[in-house]
Amino acid sequence: MFSQFFGNFLLSKGVVTTEQLLRAIKEQHSRHLKVGTLAIHNGYMTANEVDNIVIRQTHEDKRFGEIAIEEGYLTEDQLTTLLQAQTPDYLLIGQILVDDGVLTNSQLEELITTYHTENKLSELNGEHKENLDALIRNLMLLSITDMPEHLTKYLNLLFNNLVRFVGEDFTPLNPRFCSEYVTDHCSGQVIDGDFQIVSYVDVDRETAISFASRYVGEEFSEFDEYVQASIEDFLNLHNGLFNVNVSNENSIELHLNPPLSMENTMLSSVDDSILLPILYPFGVLNFLFKV
Repeated sequence: MFSQFFGNFLLSKGVVTTEQLLRAIKEQHSRHLKVGTLAIHNGYMTANEVDNIVIRQTHEDKRFGEIAIEEGYLTEDQLTTLLQAQTPDYLLIGQILVDDGVLTNSQLEELITTYHTENKLSELNGEHKENLDALIRNLMLLSITDMPEHLTKYLNLLFNNLVRFVGEDFTPLNPRFCSEYVTDHCSGQVIDGDFQIVSYVDVDRETAISFASRYVGEEFSEFDEYVQASIEDFLNLHNGLFNVNVSNENSIELHLNPPLSMENTMLSSVDDSILLPILYPFGVLNFLFKV
């Protein structure tokens, strides 16, 4: 999950473009993490030391770890630890951007440190839920200074459901308040009871086709009622799971109203709603929330 928020972090810092980030996201499943990237992340080596080894490798046919031990940058135990460690997935995004010449190792080192500090990610192998909640709160601070706990839970589940049912290759873009919104192909649903959440997901035609193909696991080539129904079904599935979780964890009863599909419709009652775009390689999913 951390790679998705790392992408937003890089965009917000202005160090990458959307196109550069999308290219890195698309390539992450065909690349593997390098020892140098892992060593920087674990604090075993500096970016300059990694660069020195890369230069040596242009003249010597030796593995990175072998040279690092020769230079005294790593011990054999440290190298073994790096090769066996379970590492956060966002590191691969950073490494690809370095390989593509978008960032230097020194820039990546600094960005990783800042990312950890701003999001309080000092213990990435600890409680992931707590870390994800912190990432969500920091993301939404751009719009909400005092975010309700139930919205944090709602978004936490949303990001996990996107990974489970659509794909992990997304990045949330910066949210903003939205006073009015004209839909393209949209589904909306109301959760009410002890509190209320009104949610919408809106996409353009081509994005809807690609979304449905991933969600259903069947290749669609044109927009039809099945494609539209997949958008509605995802929202209904997510909101249903949210209601069950809240009921089980907090003994709160919520009512889930039937979802509605709307096309080219002005949503005139979205004052104080939050627009949260989710960027996938195939397009943007625009989520709107009113709490």
